[in-house]
This record gives sequence, C-alpha cells and structure tokens, in this order.
Amino acid sequence: MSNRNFVRVALSCGLCLSLLVQPLVAAAQSAAQRTPILVVGGTPAGIAAAVAAARDGSDVTLTTNRGVWGGILTDAMMDQWDLNVAPDGAAVQGGLFDEIHAALGDAFTPQAAAAYFGQLVAREPQIHAIVDVQVDGVTTSTSAGGRTVASVRFRRTDGTTFTIAAGRVVDATDDGDVAALAGARYDLGRQDTGIDERMQPVTLMFTLRDVAWDRVVAGYDSVRFGSGGAVDRRAWGYAKLLSAYRPLSSEVVVRDLNLGHAPDGEVTVNAINILGIDGRSDADLARARAISERETPRLIAFLRARIPGFAAATLGRYADAIYVRETRHFAGVEQLTADEVWHGAIPDDTIGLSSYPLDLHPVTADDRLAYAPLRHVYGIPFGTLVPRDLTNVILASPAISATHVAAGSARVIPTTIEEGEAAGDAAALASRSGASFPQFARDPAAIVQLRGELSEDGTILSYRNAAAG
Repeated sequence: MSNRNFVRVALSCGLCLSLLVQPLVAAAQSAAQRTPILVVGGTPAGIAAAVAAARDGSDVTLTTNRGVWGGILTDAMMDQWDLNVAPDGAAVQGGLFDEIHAALGDAFTPQAAAAYFGQLVAREPQIHAIVDVQVDGVTTSTSAGGRTVASVRFRRTDGTTFTIAAGRVVDATDDGDVAALAGARYDLGRQDTGIDERMQPVTLMFTLRDVAWDRVVAGYDSVRFGSGGAVDRRAWGYAKLLSAYRPLSSEVVVRDLNLGHAPDGEVTVNAINILGIDGRSDADLARARAISERETPRLIAFLRARIPGFAAATLGRYADAIYVRETRHFAGVEQLTADEVWHGAIPDDTIGLSSYPLDLHPVTADDRLAYAPLRHVYGIPFGTLVPRDLTNVILASPAISATHVAAGSARVIPTTIEEGEAAGDAAALASRSGASFPQFARDPAAIVQLRGELSEDGTILSYRNAAAG
C-alpha cells in the first residue's frame, strides 16, 4: 500500500456550504466516461471507500445525489455518533473512522460534517467527484461467475444523462440502489423473519430554539426520566417520561429522546418514529413528513411542561431529508446474524469491529425490545459486503447481508464507515489482481492481504488488542 498522510482538520461550524459545493459542481460537467473504481453514494461510507481506494493508489470516481457530502449526517440532521466501544469503554474502532471522529468529535453540526467531508474528498487528487446526480440505471453482462455491472447511468438535475463504465463498483447508497438495479437478491425489512416485509420506522428530525441547555444538563433525573443522561453537547434517554406520551397518530411511536446541542444554541431532536413507511418510496417519505410535522407541536408542548430547560422551547426547522433506518438486506457470500452479534463472533475475515446493541426500533406500535441493550464486541465479516450473484459490486451501507435483527446493530454509521474503508481497499486490490469480489471473499490469501492493509492503517481487528488498549 502506498504511504498515507493523514491530516486531521478541525473545522468551523459556520463554514458556508456554497463555497464547498462550487468546485464539485464544475467537476460534474466533465464526468469521466470510464473509471477503474466507481463509488456511488456521498455517504460517510462512500467517502471512506473513495478515500481508502485513492490512498491505495487507485483512480476513483465518487458520486452523490446531493450538493454536499455526508449522507444522513448532513441531509437528515444526524449530529452525533452511535459509537462502537467495548463494555468497559475501550475503543474498538480505528482506521478512517478514528480520523473522522478526531476531526468532528462526538457531536457536530451538519455544516461542520459537510465541510469536513468535502475537504477530505478534495485532498485526494485521484478522486474525481461528481455531485447532484441520481442513479438512473445499469447495464450488465452475465457469465458463469454471475452478473457483472458494465456501466452505471446517471441523471443530472436538468434531466440529461451520462454513463460511467467501471471495473469495480462500491455501492455505498443506503438502500443498495446499484445492486438492486443489477438484479442482486435481497430481503426487505423483516422479511427474513417470515412475518412480513415491514421496515423499522423512519424519523424526521427537527430543531428547537430557546432551550436553556444548562438546565437540561443539571436537571436530568433518572428517577423521573429513566436511564439516560445529559452533557455539554448531547442528551439521551427520557424513556420513562415518554411512556406517558400519547401521539396524535396511530402511526407514531415516541419512546425516547436523542438531543444534540449545537454551538449556536439550537437543539436537535431525534424522537418521532413513523411506522409503516417504505424508505424507497418518495410518496411514503412525503407522507411520513406530513405525519411528523403534525405530531411535532404536540410533542414540543409535552416536553415544555416536563423537562427542565424546555419551558420556552420553540420549533426551529425540520431536516431536509427523512432518516431511514432500514430498507433492503442483500443476499451475500455470508450473512450476519443476531446470534453472531449477541455472542460476539469475530470470524477470520473480519474487516472491523462493532459493538452497538441490537437496537431495533418498533416495526409496529406494540413491538417490544427482544434484546437487552447490551454491548457485545463482534466482527463484520467481509463476505457480508459482497452480493453473491454480482461479480464486481461490493456494498458499504445498512444494506449489507444481515438479518433484520442483526442490522439493528450493524446499521450505525461508524460501522458503515468501517465497511467503506474495507470496500475501497478491496476494490483496489481486486482491480490489480483481476479477481471478482466473490472470488476475493473466498480466497484466504486475499483476505489476509486486505486485513493486513486495514491493520496497517489503524483498523482494530481483534477485541483482545482493543481491550488491551
């Protein structure tokens, strides 16, 4: 692997996004017609994949359907990490996530995230960045080894299209859009349980103004509010308090709060779960927004009367996009199961460690937690990133091959960043060797080489090493 110079940059939250976007928009007008590695998705995982492949010496084309980088961190207002740590608090993640976390901290604004990710991409001269383009179709060929994606067609905002041929494709879209268009097999939501295809709920985040945050921090009462806490930049919990909340709509569940405190004083709220929404459907997402916007004033009134510091709180703004937790789960060379998560399995092809609890938001209003919110350090197998019926596509997103329950843990962004870094490195290695991704996944020597490169760049692959510091 080529030498990598990591630069950690702390960015001002007030950096103007328009300054960041302009050079990238210009790049879209001279889109490459062919690229060794195409990364689709300006998500944190997609950015990690592109940066990893570029630092490994490959030319990369990276696309996003938005005008800024960051996915749900910038679009859906997700402003804090669901961290992977050991039960004793020891770090179990390194690599590119460690670099990103050092720059942004535990909590951040969407503007800071977009600015940082934009600079991370811009610092890599071998990344050709294209913004504001939607995946519009794929062309494939079929052989004995499976289907190969020959090219991906994109649609610009003005309706015109262009095509990029690629040797390897990293699908870092949250829903696995490229893999789905290529015909890869997948389950929807909890389909693998045999119940139905319903998905975890979606959430429209919003902000509050005029919250007295010092009173929020000083006033967290575990007797009244239940397990949780409040610190300088965030607060979480309040489940006991919210057990008394009665939503306007039967399609709404509010079980707890995740609050973020921005430097300008605004407070982000992640609380309202909308049931029965297919996150792939624009019509469903519009319905979820309408339901949430009707529900929000009622929830604010409830919180104003009951939480210290909220008495004067008023609605600020809504997120640009809905936070979608779950859609597709692809059939991979391997599948991550809840049993492996719960029992802390760390297989030989682990490409990163995770420990987030099996956090399933209710699919129906009467769902109850099936697993205690405990952490078990486990490994993400490389084979879960590889759709078993596509030769040159690898996933880095919540859509990897995992059961509905296991995805309740593996869906979090720090884990998808690990997947992105591994996918980028694997794409670079497979490009040089000529191996298909299923062949790569089944080749012990290739996995040893991949894990060696990941370890060299700081990824933690052994829990014993993590626990020992």
